[in-house]
Amino acid sequence: MTLPSRLVRATQLLLGLVIAAGLVWLVFRHEDFASVWRSITTVRIVPLVGAVALATLPFALRVPRWRLLLGRRGDATLSDASLWHAIAIGFTANNILPARAGELLRVVAVNRLAKVPIATGLSSVAVERVLDALAALGLFGIGLVAAHFPATVMIGDKPVATIATRIGVVCLVALAAAVIAARHREAAVALVARMLPRRPFSAHIVAFADRVLVGLGAFRDPRHAAPVLAWSLAVWLVNASAFYLAFFAFGFHLPFTAALVVQGVLLVGIAAPQLPGYIGTFEAAIAGALYLYGVDRNAGLAYAVVYHVTTFIPITTLGVWSAVRTGVGMRPPQVVAS
Repeated sequence: MTLPSRLVRATQLLLGLVIAAGLVWLVFRHEDFASVWRSITTVRIVPLVGAVALATLPFALRVPRWRLLLGRRGDATLSDASLWHAIAIGFTANNILPARAGELLRVVAVNRLAKVPIATGLSSVAVERVLDALAALGLFGIGLVAAHFPATVMIGDKPVATIATRIGVVCLVALAAAVIAARHREAAVALVARMLPRRPFSAHIVAFADRVLVGLGAFRDPRHAAPVLAWSLAVWLVNASAFYLAFFAFGFHLPFTAALVVQGVLLVGIAAPQLPGYIGTFEAAIAGALYLYGVDRNAGLAYAVVYHVTTFIPITTLGVWSAVRTGVGMRPPQVVAS
């Protein structure tokens, strides 16, 4: 990595951390911690335990999808255990290290455990992130279009319900456009090139669009796309179900579409570089999304804190166990893909 690229990455990381730290301050600066604590003490244990179990299940659901993305469905040398250990280690590292270092650590882990080439692992994780974004975007769009926001909740002079519907339609249209563009990559890239003005930066934008569409190559073959998409939807529907079950733990009477919206807002909120464990941003995103449904800010923050802490523990524990069992450390790896 050259010095300029390192400087750019360091600047992006610093900016993300500053934003995340600012969100921590914004979230907690005026909160009534006594009220937040009272909400925490009233939580119902049984639905909370169920929510934690559901929130942990998607990590296991990523195993068969990753095998498909690696193109080694029938390869006996690539065991489910190896894939699971790599996933657990990677997501645990994301929880305790900044800048999503766990993504690279996951690739290193599967390289050491199953001899998957670094380049293959990196490309599969890149495609996985694109698939996650599309699946979550689609569900977010559905949640917004079908949202039942209170009519009294406004942003400026417009009801939140109206704004949400428009954003949801845009999300669904963007998802459909991405699928069509992926199946007609050359034409889509050529269209992007024609639409952009002739500027020095235009070539970079066209190259970026091409890389994104390459990552969506799974959509080109319906026979390959169907199981990959099915697993992607399963991951995010189960994850949304965890948010929904946690509503019952706090006595929130909200529809399942609210869980889709909370999940979508959270994913947007943590997209940029974050503090380890997404501290602050996680709570701000969830509390803000719940506020749109008329949930008291203190109760929403209590929900976010409890959900964050309780769902953080299982995968982090499993990841540490996998690291100890396999001997793959948790230090940020320095790897050059060849």
